[in-house]
Amino acid sequence: MLPEKTGDTGILTSAVLPSWQEQDVLLRDLWAQNKTQQEISAILGRSVAAIMTRAARLGLPRRSAPGRKPGSHRASGGEIRMTTPRPASNKAQDSKTEPQTSSRICLMCLRSFPSLGRHNRICPSCKNSSEYESAVSLADINIPV
Repeated sequence: MLPEKTGDTGILTSAVLPSWQEQDVLLRDLWAQNKTQQEISAILGRSVAAIMTRAARLGLPRRSAPGRKPGSHRASGGEIRMTTPRPASNKAQDSKTEPQTSSRICLMCLRSFPSLGRHNRICPSCKNSSEYESAVSLADINIPV
């Protein structure tokens, strides 16, 4: 069942627009016939973005779209596979390198400590404290700016 267009504008009203479940079979058929996204959009009365989103959710094969990088496509697992191979990295050498540290301010004691990454915001001495381990809230600290 196709939605009826109202007037000369061709705009559909929400009361006339069928559900996606009703249009899935028609979308699959039109997709298999290699109709363009714009043609399917006009037939189903939906936006091109809605057609592309629904096609992806139904698992229909991908098509070229504006903004897609040439030379890449998604493999069956969903990851992007490039047509030009990347240089191989030496994993044995990577595992032996020391992690880079940077100086950060502890959020509990406000002292500087060597942090292993931006996720590390509490110094080791505060992490071993009873307040941190028991998750007791600390009093608000006013820090002059």
